[in-house]
Amino acid sequence: MNASWTVRVERLEVQLSVGVHADEVAPQPVWVSLTATGMASASPGSLDQCFDYEPLCRWMSDEWPCSPHTPLLETRINQLQAFLFGMDARVQTVWVGLYKQRMSRNAVAVGIERQTSRHEFDAQQRAAAADLVKRLPEPSVA
Repeated sequence: MNASWTVRVERLEVQLSVGVHADEVAPQPVWVSLTATGMASASPGSLDQCFDYEPLCRWMSDEWPCSPHTPLLETRINQLQAFLFGMDARVQTVWVGLYKQRMSRNAVAVGIERQTSRHEFDAQQRAAAADLVKRLPEPSVA
């Protein structure tokens, strides 16, 4: 029997190169909060029957900070959602919040959040692939 399970991460600090300003090319502290929900064994007997959050935390802390600069937090959210949906086929819904700590002296953090279902994410991926194909140059005829 399966049950609905949620993996939750609250304000994990990672160093990401993200932002439109010149000083944001260098990595800056970004807080990551997320939930990933899906169906898994109601009474797991081993780790493979669970949502294993260790690879997620390791990727966010060790690999993701090595990725190239991007101007938008939205791009970073899409990257994180792609990782979550790719790491376990049982994940059905992902909510992500990314918050820059140095954006405002009057707020603790300022950021953006997004919730996406697997169905919505798959449709977004198909649309992006179709758009890429449209932008490819026409083959030349000899």
